[in-house]
Amino acid sequence: MISIMKFLSKINKSNYLAFFICFLFFIAYLILVLVKHFYFGTGYDLSIVDQIVWKYSQFKTPITTIQFYPFTSLLTDHVELIYILIAPFYWLYNNVLTLLVLQTLLVSFSGIPIYLLARKKSINLWLSFSLLISYLMFYGIQNALWSDVHSLAFGASFLAWLIYFLNSKNTRWIFITFFLTIICKEDMAFLTLLIGFIYFLINRNKTAVYLIGLSLAYLFAIFYVYFPHFTQDGYRYMAKDGLFSNLKFSYYYDSFDKRSVILYSVAWFGFLPLLAPLFLLPAFGDVTHYFIFGHLVTGAQGLFEHYRITLAPLLVLPTIIVISKYKHLNTKLVAIYIIIFALIFQYILHLPLSYLGKGWFWHEPVSVKDIQLIIKDIPEDASVVSQNNIIPHIAHRDQIFTLWPDNKNFINNSPCGKPTCNWFRWAGNPEFLVVDTASDWDIRHLLANRPDFIDGLNNLQKEGIIKEYKQINTAILYKIIKHP
Repeated sequence: MISIMKFLSKINKSNYLAFFICFLFFIAYLILVLVKHFYFGTGYDLSIVDQIVWKYSQFKTPITTIQFYPFTSLLTDHVELIYILIAPFYWLYNNVLTLLVLQTLLVSFSGIPIYLLARKKSINLWLSFSLLISYLMFYGIQNALWSDVHSLAFGASFLAWLIYFLNSKNTRWIFITFFLTIICKEDMAFLTLLIGFIYFLINRNKTAVYLIGLSLAYLFAIFYVYFPHFTQDGYRYMAKDGLFSNLKFSYYYDSFDKRSVILYSVAWFGFLPLLAPLFLLPAFGDVTHYFIFGHLVTGAQGLFEHYRITLAPLLVLPTIIVISKYKHLNTKLVAIYIIIFALIFQYILHLPLSYLGKGWFWHEPVSVKDIQLIIKDIPEDASVVSQNNIIPHIAHRDQIFTLWPDNKNFINNSPCGKPTCNWFRWAGNPEFLVVDTASDWDIRHLLANRPDFIDGLNNLQKEGIIKEYKQINTAILYKIIKHP
């Protein structure tokens, strides 16, 4: 971006130091995500995104076979058009690592606009560095980068740049970053709407009006035209009676997860965002979106997934506004104050950056090399079904399926000697099944507890569903004889 070039063109040690801080976080986060991936810790979400981006790069329809709703377009679940723009990077390096590196790079260097904004608001150098570091340590950023790859991470990165360009009044880049933000996910336009509204109240300029209008138009097109009329199930993440049905104020605080999110979010920057209530509106809207409108989707309401990454730019903005407004806060003491909060919460929440200092993180599971060897024996064009943590390593296929644990009832000749046996199901008609049953894996990797997983495989063998093709210790490649 042009602002990065201007930023680096200024021979200024402080600017290079800010860039170096972002680079250090990039390296730290990249190590986290790559080690996790190489040690077969990534899974479902990365698999889906990788398959879809690979298909876009091959000019194929974005049909996912991995998802819970197989053989459907990913666009019927989420409108994440950003993946179309990411796909050409696969022409340079056709590997899932491209996604992991690109996401980490964009998120890490989204700290640059935060630093630039702080300096533009005349915040002192040390406090600007403090805000940059606290931003890049934000719990939502750490958990998002640790949790595979998601369009929200790209959206939050572009959102940081949009906020900066709005403050620098660079119209061209306002609309470029606005466009990049809203195409990341269907609901990002709600945040740009709220941000546009704030800047309209402050500046009363046409640019803010355009942002509001375009955001409203995009939201209307997505939620009132596209989902209800062009998808079979409509929008899956809203209440059956409509987006605005059964709304209760108590949904803001009716679970421990929600209360934790509110507490750690407003406290991360030392409670300073509370002093700028108008600029806190987009963050409030972000929480409302998940807690009120999406109250049925409980999995998106906690601290430890990717959903809180958008709060990072939305909370650092009111923090910067508060410090620039109240000059007595623009001190080194406040810089220390902000860093202390980040370090305390880093310790309390045991966030992913802490893993770099843990022995278990660096310990390679014994079965990793076995899995790497056995997946080489899968024919390149073969259709495959596999367990959750192996799929990201073999997802560049038209037909790749998730192995879903299940139960099956037997009236006679039960393979397990009981009326109900551990079993599996999968979509399509894959030719091979590849698994690893080592004790390194648990329900996160197998989607079932390990004894039930092994028992289910034995039952499939006894019923003649699968036949062992090759085994390397606990890594096993089966030929599928018939559908379960």
